[in-house]
Amino acid sequence: MVLTEGTMAQVDWYIEGAEFSNCNCDYACPCQFESRRPTHGYCRGFAAVRIDKGHFGDVALDGLGAALLYAFPGPIYEGNGECQAVIDERADGKQRDALATVLYGGETSEGATHWWVYRMMSSTVHPPLFKHIDFDVNIERRKARIVIPDVLESTARPIRSPATGAEHRVRINLPNGIKFDLAEIGSGTTKTMASIALNLEDTYCHFTVLRQSGKGVVHSR
Repeated sequence: MVLTEGTMAQVDWYIEGAEFSNCNCDYACPCQFESRRPTHGYCRGFAAVRIDKGHFGDVALDGLGAALLYAFPGPIYEGNGECQAVIDERADGKQRDALATVLYGGETSEGATHWWVYRMMSSTVHPPLFKHIDFDVNIERRKARIVIPDVLESTARPIRSPATGAEHRVRINLPNGIKFDLAEIGSGTTKTMASIALNLEDTYCHFTVLRQSGKGVVHSR
């Protein structure tokens, strides 16, 4: 496994597919607005992706899944966090190495991806887990169910008005973000049974089509 901390991407890689992310903050996650502190002062969560199209050099990544769990005692930029990758057990040796490298910030220009940021701000980096990932995400309907046996269970639904119960649709547009251009926001609930402890209930989650390379978000391809 390669865990590089270089400032420039060397291997040409690309990942495209549906991504779901759930953290402990309120629906308007302060990180997305460059606010100084997370909702509760600390940051815990995970992000998972189903790779519809992807490669790492000449290693194909199509059809695989991956996730990264993370926890920070304060804002992410203050560091001292921990992270752990979970990689689709169907991946062969080369694919496992490739995805571990990407999720741990390797072969990525400095600050170009959220994976790079989580890794570089973590003082503890756990070895990757290789597990079955049950990934069912509908971006348009803002619904999700992700199960990683013995590790994590997560569900998501649209935000609902506390007054009427009607679905409330919210999007976040980040033209210069390091993660996505446009994401649908919902209400997520996640509990872990192992790895990094998460116990989230009706907190911020987003649904997006991820298009990432070692140089950052790919805006057109």
